[in-house]
Amino acid sequence: MPIKDYLGRLLDLISENPFVESQSISFDERPPDAAYLNGKIVFIGGNQLHFKEFIIFRSEKVLCVKYAYNYLSQDCSLIFRYDNALDPKAKSLPTYPNHKHLPEGIVPALKPSFAE
Repeated sequence: MPIKDYLGRLLDLISENPFVESQSISFDERPPDAAYLNGKIVFIGGNQLHFKEFIIFRSEKVLCVKYAYNYLSQDCSLIFRYDNALDPKAKSLPTYPNHKHLPEGIVPALKPSFAE
């Protein structure tokens, strides 16, 4: 999948969501086959999704090397965060390095798709 197609699909997902109030996305292509995406989506009611992905494109595959999806309340309190940071607190989890942060702590979790 070409890099521009991936970005187009992402933007389509965001624009099709009836709960999105605003968006701000930066896209940095890293030739020949990588890209860095960084963005913020504000939903009706004020909750926000801050996200970043470092992706590599291999033929028809998209490999997400590094990611973080932070979902915050209107007052910017953490609701949850999915990421694959090498967090020492997550090292014992079966999904490491993938995990999910909740206000109560860290739990095992695989990377969700952007649509999820």
